[in-house]
Amino acid sequence: MRVSVAPELSSFREVARGLLVRGMPPDRVEFEQGQESWTEWMDPLLSGGGARAAPALPADFLSLAEKVVCHRDAERFALLYRVLWRLTHGERRLLEKDADRDVQRLRRMERAVRRDLRELVIRVRFRRAASDGEARHVAWYRPEHRVVRLAAPFLVGRFPSLHWSLFTPDASAHWDRARLSFGAGLAFPEPGPAVSPDAGPARQRVLLLGDVPGTREEGDAACFVGPSGRLLELVLSRAGLRTSDLRVSRARWPGRRSGALTWPEARALREELSSEAAQVRPRLLLALGSAAGQVLLGPGFRLDVGRGRLVPSEWAPGALATFAPWDVLRRQDPRERAEARIHFEADVRAAAQWLKSPEALGS
Repeated sequence: MRVSVAPELSSFREVARGLLVRGMPPDRVEFEQGQESWTEWMDPLLSGGGARAAPALPADFLSLAEKVVCHRDAERFALLYRVLWRLTHGERRLLEKDADRDVQRLRRMERAVRRDLRELVIRVRFRRAASDGEARHVAWYRPEHRVVRLAAPFLVGRFPSLHWSLFTPDASAHWDRARLSFGAGLAFPEPGPAVSPDAGPARQRVLLLGDVPGTREEGDAACFVGPSGRLLELVLSRAGLRTSDLRVSRARWPGRRSGALTWPEARALREELSSEAAQVRPRLLLALGSAAGQVLLGPGFRLDVGRGRLVPSEWAPGALATFAPWDVLRRQDPRERAEARIHFEADVRAAAQWLKSPEALGS
């Protein structure tokens, strides 16, 4: 039997309960993703099945499924139903078996979606735009998974007084200060002449990439959070760079903060950076940390000898790599920390000065 499921928990829950009522084993079901569920066969009275009551789905399973249905793996629905079938057919404690392969796969999907959700909530940047004479804030973001519906309630809590819209390639979310609604996705970050996400000059001045501190929004400006964020804002301010001059790259950098990138990681990041730079058209790429320096300047880049050098890049007229703020703050020796901060500030000042040069202004 082939069934269609929308990428939402309510859709999978409806379909799964219907399959369980019919006693349909996992190996006889083929799932496909659609915009909505096929529901006409679910009522046992209409389909000629028995009057068996639909089983209640376990709460711990539903909590897990809420995240997994947002994953892009095409086999997620089949995997969820297989685990659900086992839970309701004698393996009630299945989710406690960490060594089970099905459970392991579901947990990995859940963690991936949680990471992506956290990245969206931290990284998304709303900008002011005019819409029918009313102040409105818009943002465009490309998440790895379909997490808009999970993220939207968090964003309502963070920005309850803003009238905002969040656009992604898969779906959009809209908050009018009273009601949260969802709509179609947007393939390119330009929703139309009345609403313009990431509006700004034809060429963005600085694209910040690498180990950038998390951000929050205050009005139209992004503010970096935490000790690393405060240091970065201070150094940028002293160099004469405003937050409106910056765009934080949406490339997904490795979570670890030490060690060289693997070749697949570096290649994927270069592809993301190339695509993003083509849209943003930055004058300067400012890489924070060793990993960003390797992607920007090549696998042989070493932070201790290559930082602070302003060179042309295939993606922008200028490129410079320097310390990540956390790398300055982590140093225990006061002298080492002071030296690192001096170099960090000098590098950012050099980047700001270059942006005033004829080479940068003419780009």
